Amino acid sequence: MKKVSLVLCLLLAGSLLLGNLSLGLINVAAKTESLSNTPLSGFVGVDVLGIDLRYDVGLLYLGAATPFLMFTLSEDTGVKSSLIIPGIAWYGYIGLKLDFGVFYFKGDIGHTFAFGEQLQLGFSPLRLGFGMNFSPSYYIELSVDTVLQKFNETVGKIFDFKIGYRF
Repeated sequence: MKKVSLVLCLLLAGSLLLGNLSLGLINVAAKTESLSNTPLSGFVGVDVLGIDLRYDVGLLYLGAATPFLMFTLSEDTGVKSSLIIPGIAWYGYIGLKLDFGVFYFKGDIGHTFAFGEQLQLGFSPLRLGFGMNFSPSYYIELSVDTVLQKFNETVGKIFDFKIGYRF
């Protein structure tokens, strides 16, 4: 058991030396009627704040994000905020990043899933965007997202913004 633990620790330390681990705050805004086929009267949009953990190795990156706060905007009720328990819903993704000095282009595909029966997730977003490095540690990103299962209804209606720190 000690040998297995030692090998796992060495693999983790080696992979962290080859790549970058980053933590960020992500904001996803969507202007849509409904992503879960629920008819909502006067529904205008949704805005979700979350925490994003990502690991970059060369051109490849993979990560996971979990929301903690959601705002909905409706003509009927106005702005309404909802606290989400972090870790109850997840978005896992894998993608490629092309560096051009301070700027970079990125694209990824992922899948959403949730724990609990009340949450209706299970869609696969495709994100294309660009980012800017402010220093070796700080960066910002802006992406246009679409849901593959509802491509025509969501293309150009979902955006995300991320600010992060690389360790």
